[in-house]
This record gives sequence, structure tokens and C-alpha cells, in this order.
Amino acid sequence: MRFIHRGVLGLTMLLIPAGAGAQTPAPPRLVLVCAPCHGFDGVGHDRTIPNLAGQHRDYLVGQLTAFRSGQRIHPTMNFFSGQMTREELQGIVEYYSALPRP
Repeated sequence: MRFIHRGVLGLTMLLIPAGAGAQTPAPPRLVLVCAPCHGFDGVGHDRTIPNLAGQHRDYLVGQLTAFRSGQRIHPTMNFFSGQMTREELQGIVEYYSALPRP
């Protein structure tokens, strides 16, 4: 089942063009997974969703690692962090940490 989810995610990412012409920094394709809740600009869509823009890299890595290991529980975050490689997670961290704070 995990491979099916990864395959669907991979096909979706191939069909959507990368952020050509976007302001710096250009989002990695996997930000498409994060953006429905955290936005491309790193600002959560409501009070219950944390802003990621401008967060410290170490903080974001720690949170994603905790979700990935199950130490921190949130079904959506546990699922997506578990589907991504460490390199993919690092790309997301680099992107959101480089954005200006809201």
C-alpha cells in the first residue's frame, strides 16, 4: 500500500510543473504535499496550522523527525513524513526556512 501511495504521489508531481518563475526560493515539488495546509508561502491556513516560513532549520528537522518516528502524533504529518526520503524532507526544510517570516 505504501508503494501505491508513493507511486500516486510521484505521478502527481511529474504532471505538475516545477515553480518556474516563482520568487525566490523556488519550491521543491514535494512542497505540493505541504501547501494545502501550510501554504506555498509557509503560512498556515488557520490558527491550528503552524507557520513554517522563516522557522529555524534545526526546529523543522526536529519536528519532521518526530513525526516520522511516531514520537509526535498527527496522522497526516506521520503519513507524509514517513513517505519521503531524508533528502526530500531536507529540501522542504531548506525551502520553508529560507522564506521570510510572516
